[in-house]
Amino acid sequence: MKLYKLLIVAFCILFSACNDNNKSSVERKAVYVKPSIDKKGRYREGHIRMPVSAKKDVIKNLNRSKYYYQTKGKYKRKKN
Repeated sequence: MKLYKLLIVAFCILFSACNDNNKSSVERKAVYVKPSIDKKGRYREGHIRMPVSAKKDVIKNLNRSKYYYQTKGKYKRKKN
């Protein structure tokens, strides 16, 4: 009887550990941002925030940013 209970508990733990809850497998959706008032008192209109940028230069800017942070300090060092 104890063996059966142990097997059931082990099966439940194993089953819950195999659950696939990866964020990468979840499809991203557009989100509506509500209108609000910023800290200076200005009105900010509501808009839709897209999950992926629609700009044509996204890849170029991403690579430029990546290069900057990978070589950070390269141009700040003094040359002798």
